[in-house]
Amino acid sequence: MQYAKYGKDGPEVSRLGFGAMRLPLRKENNISKVNFTRTVAIMHQAMQAGLNFIDTAHTYHDGVSEAAIGRALKSWKGHRIYTQTKSPWFHDEPTDYFKKLLVRAVENLGVDAIDYLLCHAVTMDVFKDRGRRFLKLTDWAMNRGLIRNRGFSSHDTPENVKKLIDTGEFSVMLLSYNWYKPEMTDTITYGASKGMGVAIMNPVGGGLLSPTTPEILHLLRGSKSGPETALRYVLATPGVTLALSGMNTAEQVEENTRVAGRKTPMTAKQRRTMVQRLQKIKKRTKNQCTGCGYCTPCPNGVDIPRNFLLLEQAKLFGLIDHAKAKFAKLRQAKNGDKSALACVECGECLPKCPNNVPIIEQLQETAELLAE
Repeated sequence: MQYAKYGKDGPEVSRLGFGAMRLPLRKENNISKVNFTRTVAIMHQAMQAGLNFIDTAHTYHDGVSEAAIGRALKSWKGHRIYTQTKSPWFHDEPTDYFKKLLVRAVENLGVDAIDYLLCHAVTMDVFKDRGRRFLKLTDWAMNRGLIRNRGFSSHDTPENVKKLIDTGEFSVMLLSYNWYKPEMTDTITYGASKGMGVAIMNPVGGGLLSPTTPEILHLLRGSKSGPETALRYVLATPGVTLALSGMNTAEQVEENTRVAGRKTPMTAKQRRTMVQRLQKIKKRTKNQCTGCGYCTPCPNGVDIPRNFLLLEQAKLFGLIDHAKAKFAKLRQAKNGDKSALACVECGECLPKCPNNVPIIEQLQETAELLAE
């Protein structure tokens, strides 16, 4: 495992972090039913490989994620593990609401103090409206030893993220970035130049970039899989401290820790070649769904992220037969049709998307391409 300083004054953290948004489940499609036994085993496997950083949020798995991490930390006897969680200030609630969430998080994680508390998915508009209250709360929490540092995660524009950096109030930031969505490249470099630690979410695009196809392997000579290609690209980006991966199988942990153990993720020549090849792919895509799930639940049962994953696999990677087969399974889901065909264009999902994906239009495209 390779390590890097998480910001100018931060600790040495593993270049691979454990993202606790997609933990193993006891019941399929029920995000609150986390399988604690499998989660602990997978986290311990990653820790034994040298991983020392776990990221979560108060809201992940309906609040169960932090408790699952706490279970893993309680039985861990090895090296120091750094914890990062996120507070949902996109909800306009009284400050006491967020204080209670924080206190509960400390208890569930079973730590003396949370290392990093982030303002979750903050936009410039939200920061202007509630940012001072977040700063005041985190000052209060640091004075009482509940947290050690504060930061933010954001899906806002690169320009607005730079404005958040320029406030000088944050020591770290968490951004969505991968080879398919590299718009934050300059912002990452800018934040690092200001002494901030930079963590990356969605390095594999929420699964979008995971297929191991000739098209993907062609991007990086010598890569063995789609996830390896994606992780190496992110870790080779100047300014990036670590990449978060939502691992939920032993095989994923084994592969990702192997990649994070490379001293040189990618040579300069490899990166230039990959960027040139990506320019051709970029011409074939529109706004990308990262699979964050903020658009769900759909009132009509549509699994929006899954439909979009299949659409992109079919369009960009040529996996037409695979995508059609998976789409058919969505139509025959146990709890009703979850395919794009179930969309009634109510529009409830549109304001929830942090990436401004034209959801209704792309669901129509999905149905036209994949429905038999």
